Amino acid sequence: MSPTTKALSLDERRSRLESRANVIRSRLLETLDALDRRRHQVQEISHHAKRLAMPIGAAFIGIVVLAAGTTLAIRGLVRRRLERRLGYRVSQALAPLRREVRPPLWREALRKVVLTALGILASELTKRGAHALLVGRAPRALLGSGT
Repeated sequence: MSPTTKALSLDERRSRLESRANVIRSRLLETLDALDRRRHQVQEISHHAKRLAMPIGAAFIGIVVLAAGTTLAIRGLVRRRLERRLGYRVSQALAPLRREVRPPLWREALRKVVLTALGILASELTKRGAHALLVGRAPRALLGSGT
């Protein structure tokens, strides 16, 4: 290779490298422009979303309140219609007669404590009686008063 061909090849290499750098630079600039456009679009969308958030929230709350009110109104109408029926009125009049009277809580608790104590006492007496029979002496109650 002669020095002139080397110089040409270096110049060619340099020009190819510069053209390649220019292509990469243009692609990078296009990508940056696309990203900038998307950033502006996102900013615009977020601005619109923030502006519409309050009316949409108020509309949602209004719909929920309206649905709840309608539900309660329909439920009240159904209840009033039911109360007008003769069978319902008779059953309500007879309800106090059918209702069982529950004792107070303290009385129920006391009853359970007494029953538990009696159960424990009965099991102890049974154990002692069985033990006495196994040992060979009968309990005094079983032998009678003759001992």
